[in-house]
Amino acid sequence: MHQRLTKLSYFLSLIRVQQWIKNLFVFLPMFFNKQLVSFDSLISATIAFFLFSFIASSIYCFNDIVDLEFDKQHKSKKNRVLASGLVSINEARICMFVCSLLGLGLSYYLSGFDLFLVLTIYFLINVLYTLIFKKIMVLDVMFIAASFVLRLLAGGVATNTELSYWIIIMVTLLALFLAFAKRRDEVVIYMEDKILVRSNIDKYSLKFLDSILTVLSLAITMFYLAYTFSPETKAQFNSDYIWLTSIFVILGLFRYGRLIKLRQNYVNPTKILLKDKAMQFIVFSWIISFYIIIYT
Repeated sequence: MHQRLTKLSYFLSLIRVQQWIKNLFVFLPMFFNKQLVSFDSLISATIAFFLFSFIASSIYCFNDIVDLEFDKQHKSKKNRVLASGLVSINEARICMFVCSLLGLGLSYYLSGFDLFLVLTIYFLINVLYTLIFKKIMVLDVMFIAASFVLRLLAGGVATNTELSYWIIIMVTLLALFLAFAKRRDEVVIYMEDKILVRSNIDKYSLKFLDSILTVLSLAITMFYLAYTFSPETKAQFNSDYIWLTSIFVILGLFRYGRLIKLRQNYVNPTKILLKDKAMQFIVFSWIISFYIIIYT
């Protein structure tokens, strides 16, 4: 029994269950469309969340298979379950196949062709990212941003919610900010410890990344403020107080910027959200404040 539980923990590590938190973006369309109180929409979005998570996990398996030899030589990645031999390459292939089959097969059966199409596109562009585009400076980050937009699309088609251009722009900017912040930390690791976290990280520079992060921070703030003050938004939510939520957006950017400088949790968005109490408070406060304003 103990051995089975241990093996299960290896597979959970292989499919990166902790990374499923990123797929909560599928709930954003229904949240902003006041559908959070709709049981049917909540069920549809929850199904989309798990289906997207299965597809994302299949990509993690594929990535570890492709990068196996690189990971074996890496200071920290050599401890991954596949690189360390705790899971065999055949087991990883089977796991990838099962996750992709669950995600794509069930999406067509449970939610129809539209969600199946979004998940298929996500799967294909991430295969291309793993094989080609993650080696190309800047373009690698663009593919990450596209993956977050596809999470939004998945949530939109699952709940029959039309996405506004505001939410697409802001999620794209946020995804770019988080990805470039992670690249910055990887550059610092490379400069200080001579550890090549990814093959293209030596092509980035701190000066370039700091400039990009500054521009993205300002862009996120300006677009969010423009969104909260727009007549369209005020009419949609029947409120003049949406702008108050911008306080937490700005605080979140400041906090993340501080963590970038301190290099806490290696600027991993998932680890920060799971471990940093201040960031948890900021995100929770933003959700609650938005909920109070638009749902009450």
